[in-house]
Amino acid sequence: MRKLLLVALIACNSRKRHERPPPDPTPAPVPAPADAAAPAWPELANQPHVEPNFVVAIPTKSDQPRFEVGGPAIVGDLALVASSQFGFAAVDWRRGQIAWVKPSGPHVAPPVGVDGNAVFLGACANPPDDVPDLLGCLRVVTPDGRDQANLAIRGNARPFADAVGTQDVWRDGDHAVRWRRGEQAIRVDLLSGVAVPAPSEPPPLVIAYKGKTWKVRHDADGTIVAKGPPDWRSQRAYTELLGAVYLPEQAPMVRVANRGAFHGAPEIQLMDMDATGSMHGQVAFPVPGIAVMSHAISSVGDAALAIRLDSSLRRDFVVGYAASALLMWVWPLPMLTRADPVGVAIAPEAVVVFHDGDTVTILPELSAPPTAPGAVKAPSQNPTP
Repeated sequence: MRKLLLVALIACNSRKRHERPPPDPTPAPVPAPADAAAPAWPELANQPHVEPNFVVAIPTKSDQPRFEVGGPAIVGDLALVASSQFGFAAVDWRRGQIAWVKPSGPHVAPPVGVDGNAVFLGACANPPDDVPDLLGCLRVVTPDGRDQANLAIRGNARPFADAVGTQDVWRDGDHAVRWRRGEQAIRVDLLSGVAVPAPSEPPPLVIAYKGKTWKVRHDADGTIVAKGPPDWRSQRAYTELLGAVYLPEQAPMVRVANRGAFHGAPEIQLMDMDATGSMHGQVAFPVPGIAVMSHAISSVGDAALAIRLDSSLRRDFVVGYAASALLMWVWPLPMLTRADPVGVAIAPEAVVVFHDGDTVTILPELSAPPTAPGAVKAPSQNPTP
């Protein structure tokens, strides 16, 4: 009897082992990749992001070395950019397409707009043989791509010719521009191409309010200095002087950016101070970062900053602030090792970024919503300072 009972139990257990259990109504979760839960830019996870309106790739000559890149500068509906690998290009930022391209030599300076035309400076594409004291070539181009002038730049300015370093170009009077290279600068007449040595200090930020004018500069020690009346100087140093802010029914303010840290984490903070010398001001929400690579500001104070997030040289982004200091959006640049500078400019209804030597990205505008405190929109006819 005991043997029969044991055999019966063994047979029952054998049947149970071979029977399939009923299906589970809840499917087992599929394991996610190890890095799927972490965003590519965790430091920016809580910020509003934006997608580009257009991305425009400019054809380059890969057999040409990329010595310099410059721009963008806004002239009407065009964003002007420069590179040793393609010369000078105008991109229609409203339509997201290349309007025209002009040749240059192996070296280029940042483009600038003068009286609605594009002004390009750099090495000559075809250097003339009979011009003494040749410093480069100058090209003035109308918005539709027609050459208004194509001149040799000439002058006795050997220190400038031998200078190296970062370049800047500013308008200087009615028919001239100032071209700075390193610590040397020349003033170039746009009608004749004649160049003479000029101060290398950048022009001041000029702010006018109720019949008074202040000339504001970023001093060598980092402080902000204004020549009034009244004169004033900031009590602390700042990393960058960005420009002026004009809000309705308020005195104008000076907008600055400063590099700092919070609980050991590096950050970039945007601040405004009263341009008339009072203690009034405002502070924007900071963003993480170790450096301001470049910046642009509109005629009312909307500001865009290209920020280097860390020392990897692979993570850079653009942050946009409205004139009211409201953080509007962030846009991470393509994640790659970036040796070339990043340029930004503010058009009437867009932010234009020139990056990686051959790409123009057009981002949405920065004006705050009409319901936001201090919201103001830059008039499209006002030029960017």
